[in-house]
Amino acid sequence: MLLNQVYVEAYTCPCVRRHPFDPVFVAQSNGNYIAIFGTTSPYRLNKYKRYENHGVSGFPIKCNFSLDGKKLASGSSDGSIYLYDYQSSKVLKKIKAFDQACLDIAFHPVMPNVIASCSWDGSIL
Repeated sequence: MLLNQVYVEAYTCPCVRRHPFDPVFVAQSNGNYIAIFGTTSPYRLNKYKRYENHGVSGFPIKCNFSLDGKKLASGSSDGSIYLYDYQSSKVLKKIKAFDQACLDIAFHPVMPNVIASCSWDGSIL
């Protein structure tokens, strides 16, 4: 059996998402950042670009791309939603949504400015 490990850091990745158009995927790392990789073998890590500032703290935090691929959203252990610019990896907006960790986020399939999220305590916004 041949194993190709693409992420050699000591952190696990609770979420992996493919970009809707570009040949890349992102991996939410328990190291409090989102790493970006190419989708063609050898699946190289982009060492110059990553999405930082949100916290994971051992929670199964998820991330998601907007339908147009211009934004990347992530939950955070501080109960916030972080919206990143896909190209620059800069934080566009931080929205305090919950008192406990924000675990998952999804963009509405028709209305691009509407998102849904859920919290560790079971609440949904």
